[in-house]
Amino acid sequence: MSSTKREKQSDMESYKTPFSVSQLIIGLLLGTYFLTVEIIELSLSTYACQQNKLEVYQQYLIFKSEAPIWKYWQLFTTLIVPLTIFATTKDLFQILTKKATTQRHLLDIIAAFQLCGILYTIIVRIMPLENQFIKATSKDIAHDLNMIHWIAFMLNILGWCIPIFRYRESKYAKYFHLEKKKED
Repeated sequence: MSSTKREKQSDMESYKTPFSVSQLIIGLLLGTYFLTVEIIELSLSTYACQQNKLEVYQQYLIFKSEAPIWKYWQLFTTLIVPLTIFATTKDLFQILTKKATTQRHLLDIIAAFQLCGILYTIIVRIMPLENQFIKATSKDIAHDLNMIHWIAFMLNILGWCIPIFRYRESKYAKYFHLEKKKED
């Protein structure tokens, strides 16, 4: 391989890899799953607050924590979290080390904020409140849970949209890679 071809190859490697169709599909499938779960949680918390059926909501939370199949399914889906954290961290690090469009870098930053926001909302805010609500029903706790579920719902919508925006950006940003290939 000549030195100019090696230089062009290494120059191409300095760009972020385009967001693939398989990444889009996986992102949409996972986003749809988590958005659906959040819609159920939000719907029930809203219903309980509006209809003053706090016991129904409490029973649901008890069921959710003790349901044999659901408990293991949640454990399985929790394995996605470290993988997502790794991929998001890699994308953030590549902002400093790889070339890409400003839109791609911005989408990587938004994805990191969305991930941190949803993890914070669920782990730090929702889970402790649900445990309190299971122990003692309270309108205030139910209202707080409902408001936080609205935030989680919005973050999940953003998380569902991010793969679409990344794919669209990648589709139109291929000129970086095509220009490099034309020079060969």
